[in-house]
Amino acid sequence: MRSVALTSPEPLIAGSLATWTCGIVLHGASVEAGGCIKVAFDLRGESGYQSFPQGEDAAAANFASVSGPEGVDLALSGYAVQHARHGVEELDERTETESYFWRDLLGIQSSLNLHIARVQVASGGLEAGDRLVVQFGDRTGGSPGMIVPGQANAYWRHWVAVQRQEGGHLELLGGDTLTIRPGPPERLNVVAPSVVSVDEEVEVRHVVLDAHGNPVCAARVFFPPADEEPGGDEQEPFDIIEVSDERVGLSGFSNPIELAEEPELRLFWGDIHGHSVISDGGARTPHEYYQWGRDAALLDFAALTDHDFGIALYDPDKHWEMVLEAARAFNEPGRFVTIPGWEISHAGLTDGQMYGHKNVYFVDDNPPFHSSSPYGKSRARADHTHIEELIARLESEDATFMIVDHTSHMMTDWDRFDSRYERLVEVYSLFGASEALDVPCPVGPLQAGKTARDGLDRGYRLGFTAGTDTHMGAPGSYRETSFGRGHVGGLTAVWAEELTREAIFDALWNRRTYATRGARILLRTDINGWAMGEQFQVLAADEPRHIHIGVAGTAAIETLDLIHNGKTLQTWHPGQEALTVEFEHDEPLTGFPGAPGRAYYYVRVIQEDGGMAWSSPTWVIAPD
Repeated sequence: MRSVALTSPEPLIAGSLATWTCGIVLHGASVEAGGCIKVAFDLRGESGYQSFPQGEDAAAANFASVSGPEGVDLALSGYAVQHARHGVEELDERTETESYFWRDLLGIQSSLNLHIARVQVASGGLEAGDRLVVQFGDRTGGSPGMIVPGQANAYWRHWVAVQRQEGGHLELLGGDTLTIRPGPPERLNVVAPSVVSVDEEVEVRHVVLDAHGNPVCAARVFFPPADEEPGGDEQEPFDIIEVSDERVGLSGFSNPIELAEEPELRLFWGDIHGHSVISDGGARTPHEYYQWGRDAALLDFAALTDHDFGIALYDPDKHWEMVLEAARAFNEPGRFVTIPGWEISHAGLTDGQMYGHKNVYFVDDNPPFHSSSPYGKSRARADHTHIEELIARLESEDATFMIVDHTSHMMTDWDRFDSRYERLVEVYSLFGASEALDVPCPVGPLQAGKTARDGLDRGYRLGFTAGTDTHMGAPGSYRETSFGRGHVGGLTAVWAEELTREAIFDALWNRRTYATRGARILLRTDINGWAMGEQFQVLAADEPRHIHIGVAGTAAIETLDLIHNGKTLQTWHPGQEALTVEFEHDEPLTGFPGAPGRAYYYVRVIQEDGGMAWSSPTWVIAPD
């Protein structure tokens, strides 16, 4: 007889309220009073950490009940466990949680963020062969049901373990899976190349999504070159394609398409910040992570940046090879590009310091891996403490790498900055924007001195990126539901010569990038002919700077801000989807305290639908 069996009276639909049953047959020694049975599953759901089972209020959501043999008093309660105890001062207490004991049992099959239904033996005892039934979403007392995670999943795992005495060690009984299906079709996401030559065929891909961003079906079509269409000699500079899918009765519009005679650079879209099951990214594997980015989000490139603490648990070489093997398998020049990397999560922590998370990226297929994280305690395999030590190690190994500051979590300590490798800064993720104190949709309470603009005001030459920071293994997802409903992820746009890892890495290194709040807004900027990310010197401090801005939005543009040296220099309110601006700034360059004689300009776009974009700055140097 199976130890664990999951059943559901009806199909589970992503993000819905439902009911399902976990049948458990006890094997082995008895379970004494005070012992317990635990059912664990990944907590990435529609209401985030708070959607764990509860056994107190039969009329409320997420109510679960338990039945067992006669004469045994059972009590069900629920809670969430994460990879860390946030808000705890003592390092030893913060860095080891129950999550790691589940991973001791299951390896990376177990998420590091779990919901637990705990069935305690209050009196009596359980013997081998006894059967328990846990009813998740029990509706007999008026509960609307148990929340189903927002991510469709063919193999949603539940694991069952036993503690035979109070405080005893976890012992695995078994596990089973259920299938979570996508919800009804709600959105048609249409993606076309952002820049095309007028004489080339245009491939347009589309994917049908449910309300939570799960793919329902997909297709691709090809359109003839623009110069073969009627009126081809009088083409508009931008085009948008409408696609209808009769299978689901939905229509959608593509991103803006720039038509060019002979484009030197193409615009590619990617997400370079996200996590898989190896760290705290839900249940998807590195392979499933890249498959989602390519086929569901229709990205051109992606990077899996699992936290170093997850990779380093038990066997860093094994886990790092899993990350690299997936990157190699999905890297297909011209179709989809992968970039190896990881997130530096806790540099300085064991020395009582925290100066922000950072991501490190490589161009090679087999780069080295190192960790500074103490998370997991004795399971951790840290080999350094501070970021400077990591950089020295990578240099000694002749690695080709760059570092991107991740300001949207823990903020960034700009006192620890290495301009040789820190080329970019993330200004937006699912947690919100961290560009500056005046930014809409900020990531929590922003701290003065630790935003992206604060780095610029020190004279640091940084480009901008954005990403989802997905914690459900879904880069570029339309909606990120790992922390609850409605989170909008970010995207990074790069101007590159071709879709290869080397070309994308070169574009990132040279800051030919801009960041968006998910929308594929087409954005060009230049100052005296120098594009975003570039730097040039004027002959005199009062030499005019001719600023060109071209924007083609995915919705009407509410505001267009030109930012100069920490302040808004000019704002436009166009109320239309496309805008070209020519602006001359002839005030003498004064620089700022952090970098006298230097100046920067960048653009912030805000659409009426909440979409946003930030160009990487262009830097201007005054003569000595």
